[in-house]
Amino acid sequence: MFQPSRGCQRGLFTLWDKGKNCITFSERKTNFGRERMTVSKTRGEPSTSTNLKEALCEKIPVHHDLLRYIRRNFGPNIVSQITIDSLYDGLNDVKSIVKETSEIDPKHGLMFRGLTLPEVITLLPRQGNSPSAEAVFWLLLTGDIPTQQQTASLIADWTSRRQKCVEWWSGPRGETIVSVLRSMPEAITPMHRLSIALTIFNISKQAKEAKRYGAMPYTYWEYAYEDGMELLATLPAIVGLVAKKKMLTNVNYDCDWVQFLLECLTNINESFDSQKPSIADFLRLYITLNADDDGGAPAAHVTHILGATDLHINEVLSSSVLAYIDEPKSGTMSQWKELQTKVQNALGQAWTEQALRTHVLNLCSRDKLIGHKEADFSDPRYTALLDYSRQHFPNNSEIKLSRDITRILQSELQTPKKQPLYPEQSIIASIIFQRYGLTDMSFNQTILYMARTLGIIASIIWTKVVNAPVEHPISMCTYSYIESARDESAKKHKKSRTHWPL
Repeated sequence: MFQPSRGCQRGLFTLWDKGKNCITFSERKTNFGRERMTVSKTRGEPSTSTNLKEALCEKIPVHHDLLRYIRRNFGPNIVSQITIDSLYDGLNDVKSIVKETSEIDPKHGLMFRGLTLPEVITLLPRQGNSPSAEAVFWLLLTGDIPTQQQTASLIADWTSRRQKCVEWWSGPRGETIVSVLRSMPEAITPMHRLSIALTIFNISKQAKEAKRYGAMPYTYWEYAYEDGMELLATLPAIVGLVAKKKMLTNVNYDCDWVQFLLECLTNINESFDSQKPSIADFLRLYITLNADDDGGAPAAHVTHILGATDLHINEVLSSSVLAYIDEPKSGTMSQWKELQTKVQNALGQAWTEQALRTHVLNLCSRDKLIGHKEADFSDPRYTALLDYSRQHFPNNSEIKLSRDITRILQSELQTPKKQPLYPEQSIIASIIFQRYGLTDMSFNQTILYMARTLGIIASIIWTKVVNAPVEHPISMCTYSYIESARDESAKKHKKSRTHWPL
């Protein structure tokens, strides 16, 4: 994955290669076409501004130069082939989306701005013992690892924005949201409640209003930026309203994103307050790991399309949140908790390896796996959460059971012709959430979505930066594709039978 660095000039391009080296090169025309000359290899120059908007401004012309370069020199290049099978296989493995914030690497899995997740965890500034949520947002938006001062500046910015919006969780507007949430049947899930709350929560409409009143297209990103920052700053309070279904009073908003969330969730259970520092460290790690996702994943793709439309940002989020109800597709935290509970209830207090094997294989098969999927390597998010659990709960029986289940599935369901099975993060995350008193897994799904909004809003801002069009491919029915394929086959057959005179 190539990432732009600062300081590009026309005709001079600076790109990040996969080894994190910054390769600067220039072009000149010769009698044999364009010649590329390497100028230098450095790590680039991250922004020194402590204002996120200013830091982003520095990146925009660089990215525009990069886009002009790639389209001018490689515009006609073919990057992926689409076959009839591709159409009916959901375009699996077809490269057709541009997403700047993250991508899936075939060796390392999910990467943020060219950095593996272990690198992100190591390099980002910390709050407590884990990376800061504000720092990962800075990284996703700009491509830079922020300094501690830059991270503190963003924390202060979101704090000041909250100060202007207190009525949304402890005033008249908050009462409106609470009254709607209370009127809903108990069977409605927290994710559905969050969708409705976000629909009501139209805190900022600058982007749509600016377009309506004739703002120039190259300025749209500034209004989307302001809307996104307002929403991110106050989102933990909306999650708190969904959790409590009552007004949030005496909430300290002068703190970082995760601390503000914990302030809004105070008193949801008896043990919550005494463990706040530990919970905060876990949530910062969890949010960092889940701050973005593969752009080709259905939920992320839907959000990407909506983000390029003229919807308000809160409308994009209220729509896309429903796509994350059953994420990840390999099994949600609720589904894994249900499975592990069934195994525990069946085995009782004392059990043998054979009994465990029998019950696991009765409940699971390759066709109905939960919390596992076929892959080339282990999900780095699972690995990071497993390391966390080993450090903080070294003798936890439920984590040991989850690893035993994984071991059995990997040994019994392994086949030579298929990819190996690897566990997903849900099977560890659900146990850690429960260990900290956050036992409602359907509510914990809102925290997963809250983490995703960091990448979602960073991506929406970038769609406005480059004025990206809404995806609008051509669709045809099956009969039309059959006719098209027959016509193409007939042309090839006719051409093969053509005899040219000697």
